[in-house]
Amino acid sequence: MNFNTKRGYYLCLFLIQLLFGLFIPISRAQLTIRVTSWPSQPSSPEIYLAGNFNGWNPGLTGYRLKLDSSGVYTITIQPSPANLEFKFTRGSWATVEKNAAGQDIANRKFTYNGGPATLNLVIAAWGGSQPSTASANVFLLDEKFPVKSLQRNRKIWLYLPPDYHVSPDKKYPVIYMLDGQNVFDKATSFSGEWRVDETLDSLFQKGDGGCIVVAIANGEALRINEYSPWINVQYGGGEGAKFLSFLTDELKPYIDQHYRTRPEADQTAIMGSSMAGLFSFYAGFERPDVFGRQAPMSTSFWFAPVVFDWIKDKVPPGSDIKVYMTVGTKEGGSQLSDMQKMYNLILQEGFTTGKIKSDSDANEGHNEQYWSKKFPEVYQWLMNESTVFTSGYPKADKTFIHCQDSTCYLKGTVCDGCEVEILDLAGKLIVRKKMDENLSWSMPDLKVAIIKIVSSQGIVYTEKYITGR
Repeated sequence: MNFNTKRGYYLCLFLIQLLFGLFIPISRAQLTIRVTSWPSQPSSPEIYLAGNFNGWNPGLTGYRLKLDSSGVYTITIQPSPANLEFKFTRGSWATVEKNAAGQDIANRKFTYNGGPATLNLVIAAWGGSQPSTASANVFLLDEKFPVKSLQRNRKIWLYLPPDYHVSPDKKYPVIYMLDGQNVFDKATSFSGEWRVDETLDSLFQKGDGGCIVVAIANGEALRINEYSPWINVQYGGGEGAKFLSFLTDELKPYIDQHYRTRPEADQTAIMGSSMAGLFSFYAGFERPDVFGRQAPMSTSFWFAPVVFDWIKDKVPPGSDIKVYMTVGTKEGGSQLSDMQKMYNLILQEGFTTGKIKSDSDANEGHNEQYWSKKFPEVYQWLMNESTVFTSGYPKADKTFIHCQDSTCYLKGTVCDGCEVEILDLAGKLIVRKKMDENLSWSMPDLKVAIIKIVSSQGIVYTEKYITGR
């Protein structure tokens, strides 16, 4: 080997050593999370990690835990140093982890300092098996309502006021609520319910005129995409405009056609929290001709900073729209400062002070417990100029379906040629039959069911059936 050959050889060897010397040691520290125990059913679940490091997506493939040879579910991630919050799911928020009593749990928390770390954790129970807590005035409108603008479908629940079926000439304002799984029912919620049905039932008994509520389920893994028209490079977004088209051009026309609504903008509200708060804010200012009332609660303005410039061209002068923004002081991040910044910006753009309200609540966090507690105040301020508080119709304090043993009958209303539909709590049709001349029918063996009385014109009456009530 001559000198030039040797020099080339050693230069090549030096470069290889330099290359490996530079790149081998620079591996980011890792956080390993191990689940050492989980519920017996299902025996081999698919377990996912959802947290503030992956946009709270409940079913990302890259965050699925793997069952190792020792019989432990494991995942290793490389988050940036931060205060991490997370939960385990089985791929959707409907199957998020619960405590041993089947109740909602707070987010798991871990302060990650950037160094190697291992967490050994236990899952006590899964969601999806809770008894329904929805009131008799709530029913599943559609298991798969078409979302044509996005070529998918969505669950829709409906709340009708207690006097809806006994006041045939009365029309009602409407609230469209996002994250519909959490609006009425603990059985469908992924982090607690807002108790909107119980609140409205209670207010009705105190003289409130009633309000229809349309609760639209979120798209779970698609939630972030649908709830923002703007794209966040880390978490997604970008489908908000199409989702808004679904609400304004598809869902609202259907509701107005099939139910006795007040379709005017000042009788129509949209409400949501967190990312759903961002969408409510966007929808209200993008289409004030449709949603004249909006309640963006605990809004994730941080997700799309461009919103602070966008709003400057969206505040309609002299508008009749109303806005209620609220946040808890213990929500963390920039939630509170962002809300205050947006409130001041809207006022600077000429918004009437009497039409916008912004407040914060001490010691409240970013959760359904807070939003449930806040809902009555927001609702009454937002809708106090609608027919909700000016109704002269009498309150209905009785049911119209009576059951004895396995036979039920309709009493107190005329229904020629009507049929009865019996559905389970998931909205699945069990049986549909004509009522006999006594307006009676036989009930299948169900402890709880939804009974709908249907005429050729649509739904006449609906009620939740509970054995022995």
